[in-house]
Amino acid sequence: MNRLNSVVVKLWLSIILIVTTVLLLLSGFLITFMQSYNTSNTGEDLYKNAAKIERLLLNSHEKNSVIDYARELIEDPAGLIIIRNKHDLNAHSDDPLKEVMIEEIRRNHAFDKVFKDDTHVLKEINLTVNGDKHRYILLGYPSQAFNNNNSGIFIFQDVNSIKETQKVITLSILIAAIILLIVSTVFAFFLSNRITKPLIQLKQAAFKVAKGQYNEKVPVYSRDEIGELGLAFNKMSKDIRKNIDDVNSKNNIQEKLINSMIDGVVGINANNEVILSNSKADTFLNEVKEYDNITLSHQRNATFKEKNTKFYEYEVGHKYYVVISTYIDSIQNDGSSGIVVIIRDMTEEHHMDQMKKDFIASVSHELRTPISMLQGYTEAIVDGVVTEKKDVDDFLYIVLDESKRLSRLVNELLEVAKMDAEGIKVTIAQFDLDAFIKKIETKFKTQTIENGLHLSIVNSGKSNNWNGDIDRIEQVLTNLIDNAIRYTHKDDQIEVIFDDSHTTYNSIIVRDTGVGIAKEHLEQIFNRFYKVDQSRTRGKNGTGLGLFIVQKIIDSHEGTISVNSVVGEGTTFFITLPK
Repeated sequence: MNRLNSVVVKLWLSIILIVTTVLLLLSGFLITFMQSYNTSNTGEDLYKNAAKIERLLLNSHEKNSVIDYARELIEDPAGLIIIRNKHDLNAHSDDPLKEVMIEEIRRNHAFDKVFKDDTHVLKEINLTVNGDKHRYILLGYPSQAFNNNNSGIFIFQDVNSIKETQKVITLSILIAAIILLIVSTVFAFFLSNRITKPLIQLKQAAFKVAKGQYNEKVPVYSRDEIGELGLAFNKMSKDIRKNIDDVNSKNNIQEKLINSMIDGVVGINANNEVILSNSKADTFLNEVKEYDNITLSHQRNATFKEKNTKFYEYEVGHKYYVVISTYIDSIQNDGSSGIVVIIRDMTEEHHMDQMKKDFIASVSHELRTPISMLQGYTEAIVDGVVTEKKDVDDFLYIVLDESKRLSRLVNELLEVAKMDAEGIKVTIAQFDLDAFIKKIETKFKTQTIENGLHLSIVNSGKSNNWNGDIDRIEQVLTNLIDNAIRYTHKDDQIEVIFDDSHTTYNSIIVRDTGVGIAKEHLEQIFNRFYKVDQSRTRGKNGTGLGLFIVQKIIDSHEGTISVNSVVGEGTTFFITLPK
């Protein structure tokens, strides 16, 4: 920073300038006054001398002796001229200076008053003597000592004779002025420092506050205007810190609220700049960029143009979104307009609606088929369409099979409804694994033989005692093996492996070599009502509730279930249960 811009320097220079001006004016006044005083004092001395000489002349009969005495007393530095009559005004003197003085008295009519009016006259005159210019004080004093109207006493003195005194006085005044100036300079410097020190501290504190150090305070040394300024600054700093803390707190709350929202939120200003967004919105915008045929500009432009709220639906890959954009008159601090966009992922709802529709159609079909078959075969038996015992038995077997199918469908629906209402209650207890394996083998032995499949259930671990709800685990394996039978062909393998080798959990692997499940279905197969391509199943189709029930049972055991599948190679389910 330029030093001339410093308040200390400016105040210091101002005080010095004022003091210097005052000292110069005062010195000039004193010098002029002393010069005038010396001149006046010299004139008074001349007047006193002239009056003294006049008295001596009046009181003495030896006037020439008095005149000689007066000359000895007065002359050098002064000069004395006695004019007794007009003849003396025209007489010549041996002294060139007195000759010039007499000429001045004769020529200057101001001295006529001495002779005519008996009035003394004091004049400063400039004369040239021997080629040199001199300034003299000349006093004319009327005299009655010679009984002549044209007599007078004239005393003169060179001004240069008093210049030495004036020089000493002038030098003294100047020295005193310089000393006062030096003292004033030092005093002004310390005074300016003392006055400006709080201002400098205030400036430094202001810079720190501007850099974000809002805890900065300035010390207050007095209760004058500068002290009040310091108090005001400290209060301002405190208020700024409080307001910023409030704003930060509100911003943090706002940011957390926005980021915790299940919907995406985007703020866009009039320049099409994103000024606010959360992670949900960023995910959506990144997904949209991958599809050239999807753009939000039309909705954005329509919202700005019509200044209202717009609703649009977008299908991005396998996901579905609803985007709501609302016009805001002032979205930024500068008062510029913008829009707020709410993005809601409706994929699950869309899939749920679709699954419900598929479920209703499937259930309707599943219910209609066994009911129609029950009605048809029963009417055939009642009406006597078939009479042979073998044919009647076959018809009754079909009626029994369809009744079981209808019962299973109703049971699954009731199971899901009960889960939604009450949740799943499990009773954890120790059970015999070998006995459990034999029960599962017996349960599916006939069904696998009829379909030409190879079912293998083995215990690869060391322990025969497992913990869990045996009925619920049986329900899990029943659903998984039943699905495996439907999605395999003749001579395919179905393998169930129990393993307790891990220290914290037991695992169950259900593996088949069937048709497999396409990748796009893997993330959704555990959703309720979800069914994969029905053309890939063997015979009867499921309801889309089996794997949903399986996952709920595993979750109630605090376990996990995952699936890995390759189309054309088979599917593997991996289950973990805590020990």
